[in-house]
Amino acid sequence: MCGRFSLGADFAAVSAHFSLKHNAVLKPRYNITPGEVIPVIRSAGLLEFISWGLKPQWLKADQSPFINARMETLEDKPAFKQAFKKQRCLVVTDGYYEWKQVGKLKQPYYISFPDNSLFALAALWEADSCVIITKEANQAGLSSIHDRMPVIIQAANYAAWLDPKTSVAALQEIMRNHNLQTLQIFPVSTKVNNPKHDFIECIKALQ
Repeated sequence: MCGRFSLGADFAAVSAHFSLKHNAVLKPRYNITPGEVIPVIRSAGLLEFISWGLKPQWLKADQSPFINARMETLEDKPAFKQAFKKQRCLVVTDGYYEWKQVGKLKQPYYISFPDNSLFALAALWEADSCVIITKEANQAGLSSIHDRMPVIIQAANYAAWLDPKTSVAALQEIMRNHNLQTLQIFPVSTKVNNPKHDFIECIKALQ
């Protein structure tokens, strides 16, 4: 699954990576949580800010928004199948968190690329909300922590992922991401467990 992520990069770095066509203000974030407004790309060159937690039109007021959607059932679930066809987006990030059960405690881990570079998570949007897509963890270190991971879209596939005309077969192949660079994984402080803790120490490896 994916329940927290970070975006410490400044706008200049984000603009260069995603070839943005405008200016925006980005505050470094190290503990982004569901329900918050997050930076996404719904069309090439445009950074937007929408809520993390998909709210289909039929969702009742007392029902919780969807923060994750399983890759394997996107074409079947009523909450996701229409958005999967036409309303896909990229969530901008430079790392995310996962928790491993250790005895009675849960140890948080930070997961990113070895060079701490920016990358994009596959997501679906509806109105002003979105949901992050997950799949089976396909790296040994990851699967030992949790059996799920967010789907990472490689830069070469950004345009195809955003294009409403891309076929379902092509989208499924993009999400499988066979040649994804190996991710780095290390334990971090349990301070990240508190959503109020949003500082760079959250992503620092335990000594």
